[in-house]
Amino acid sequence: MPSQPLSAGRAAAITAVLGLLSIFPPLATDMYLAAMGDLAEAMHAEPSAAELSLSIFFLGLCVGQLVMGPLIDGYGRKGPLLAGTALFAATSIILPLLDDIALFNGLRFVQAIGASVGMVVGRAVVNDLYEGQRAAKAMTVLVMLLTIGPIVSPTLGSLLLEAYGWRAIFVFMTLVSLLALVLSLVLIPETLPAGKRAEAPFRSGLRTAKVLLARRGFVVSALIAGLVQGGMFAFITGSSGVFQGVFGLSALAYGLAFAVIAAALVLFGQLNTRLLDRFTPAQILTRGLPLFVLAGLALTLLSGSRSIWAFGVPLWIAIGLVGLLSANAMSLAMAEAREGAGIGSALLGAIQFGIAFTVSACVALGGSSTPLPMSLGLLLPALLALGLSVATGRRAGAPQGLSEER
Repeated sequence: MPSQPLSAGRAAAITAVLGLLSIFPPLATDMYLAAMGDLAEAMHAEPSAAELSLSIFFLGLCVGQLVMGPLIDGYGRKGPLLAGTALFAATSIILPLLDDIALFNGLRFVQAIGASVGMVVGRAVVNDLYEGQRAAKAMTVLVMLLTIGPIVSPTLGSLLLEAYGWRAIFVFMTLVSLLALVLSLVLIPETLPAGKRAEAPFRSGLRTAKVLLARRGFVVSALIAGLVQGGMFAFITGSSGVFQGVFGLSALAYGLAFAVIAAALVLFGQLNTRLLDRFTPAQILTRGLPLFVLAGLALTLLSGSRSIWAFGVPLWIAIGLVGLLSANAMSLAMAEAREGAGIGSALLGAIQFGIAFTVSACVALGGSSTPLPMSLGLLLPALLALGLSVATGRRAGAPQGLSEER
């Protein structure tokens, strides 16, 4: 809790800045999806090498969260936040100046570490400043922005691409990050007093991590959340090649198609809030995973179809279920980490983006001459998530769901 109450205006400003910081990952991934072909051509590289930049970015997000979790517990929130935001801005300036795909992909890893700071610090600052209903409202704003980011970013990126070329996308990232840096400097307070900071953050964080990783409920729930979200990253990685290369959409039409499909995240999220009035997260997860598998199977069977509508319908359902199922799996995982929420959040994020890196890399290496690699990128993680849920022997009506055993 803050040392003195925040005014409504100051609280809204802080939440807005945290929301701006939280959209760095979708800005740095979804916004340049339509430019993959132009990027590869400019750097005389294969399209798969350009798509690999997404996988490397996801790996950087995974590593960055593991580093930043204990770092912000030992050195406060604001210093690491400003450093990470500055790192994201600096790399966004350099990236469009490069003409070598290997250097470009390497710097994307560094950019992702900077992007991860806003995700980790945002959750921590909300936890520091608010409690109860106010905390839930602030977190809802951040989640909504994270959901809106993938919807708006591809269309915005397509417009910038058609008007000014692919480098303009990174110029826009630079401007947004510089704005966020200034606003963070002015508006974000230091919410972790020196007296509450960990003296040996990495050592204490490691101890907490060992406890959580030995806890079956946390690991199973985190893995299921990561596997479900792996489907979203398969879509992000493969969608440009599928919709532009296979179905022949223009960059702008692709951005609009991406937005329509990603809008399922919002609609299924609203459905989830209503379902939670009647069912527990464990019940929704247990009953929804088979539907996720069926959607992935239908998508795979329709990978040879030349109809964008026939292919798009099961894809829309599958992506919507990603939003519904992952939220419940994450809530079960975090319920297992009450005594170490900071490192628990970092571990959860690292597991998710570690799986995202693996799925994204497989889809990229599978090529984009057919929708099959992207379809399998949704189906196989869905099968693993369902198998893991069944193997743990959880009942849909169990009070604690996946977290009942430790």
